This record gives sequence, structure tokens and C-alpha cells, in this order.
Amino acid sequence: MGIWTDLLSTPPTSLADDFFALGAQSLTVVRFLADVQERYGVELPVDELFAGDFTVAAAARLIDETLLGAVTEDQLAELLDELEGMSEQDVRALLDEGSPLGESSP
Repeated sequence: MGIWTDLLSTPPTSLADDFFALGAQSLTVVRFLADVQERYGVELPVDELFAGDFTVAAAARLIDETLLGAVTEDQLAELLDELEGMSEQDVRALLDEGSPLGESSP
């Protein structure tokens, strides 16, 4: 919700809030796409944003799917091996920091 809050005059209050119902226009979409690319390093397919409801949840899901699609099987195996070698405390600390697949709340 962080990017949306930065872009919209009315910040979202739930994951079901619609981007355009909150006042977004075509230029806002362009800024959203640029912010996602800068923050997460992925270029979202515009047609998929408009394939259904353009909600916070739908946008987050598309970002996650795009990020996961860029991960190779070898990279995923390495990450899983690293995760299995971590203590529960280390995993919790990592989750508290946030990850490229999501945002932690400030």
C-alpha cells in the first residue's frame, strides 16, 4: 500500500480498494509502474493490471508473481537450502525486515 499512498490523494484503507476509485488516472498508472520498477526491479505487464480489478491485493499479487517468475529453479533451490539452515529466530528476523516480495509495515 506504500506506493499507492505516495501516489494517491486518498490512500487505500483496505486491500480491496480500487486504484481508479481512489482517484488514479492514466498518468498515475504510469507513475505506479515506474515506482514498482524502481522499488522491485520488475516491469509489470500492463494488460494484466487491467485484466481484472485493479486493487491493492491484485497489484501486490502481480508484483509477487512477476518476481517469482524471474527466479530460476537453481536460485530457488539455493534460497530453500539457505532457509533450511537458518534458525527459527533468524527466519523471524528476516520476515520482520521485509523482503523483495512484499513490504513490511513501518
